Amino acid sequence: MAQISLTFPDGNRQAFEAGVTPAEIAEGISSSLAKKAISASVNGRHYDLQWPITEDAEIAIHTMKDEAQALELVRHDAAHIMARAVQELWPGVKVTIGP
Repeated sequence: MAQISLTFPDGNRQAFEAGVTPAEIAEGISSSLAKKAISASVNGRHYDLQWPITEDAEIAIHTMKDEAQALELVRHDAAHIMARAVQELWPGVKVTIGP
């Protein structure tokens, strides 16, 4: 498989196999980071840890210490949970604007 180049927030650049996930990258850095990781930013966009990265990119792994990113993730997930609960309570409801 092809190699991609990922740039970390400290400017460090490393080569990885295309399709690598943020979870795999975090594990490669340290098992502690892998356990604490909750999401990643890839080229400024927020992704879950299982999202395959297929091209050169800037990447940051987020933990709960990254307050702004963690809060965005929690709000997004809470919106999905709330929409699901509303649909279960009122089966005819259609979610038209959502996360």
